[in-house]
Amino acid sequence: MAGKTPRDDEAERRRAVDESLARVDRDSETLLRTTFEGASRKDKPGAPGEEVDPIEIWGARIGRTAGGIFALGLIVYLAWTYL
Repeated sequence: MAGKTPRDDEAERRRAVDESLARVDRDSETLLRTTFEGASRKDKPGAPGEEVDPIEIWGARIGRTAGGIFALGLIVYLAWTYL
């Protein structure tokens, strides 16, 4: 058996696809993922090694709250207007 068998080719393709999917999952950002990760690390803003800035923490909290209120208000307005 000097060459690769079809089973070896299939296993190699599957491994390559799994690696690609893992890289895409690791590198991609979604709105909910960044929101939940930001909420879970609220005491550690910025890159590792940066000092904690209370203004940045409060700014992020205020921004998230204002964004949520705006989104809710927009949904209510659109529902009231068009439904």
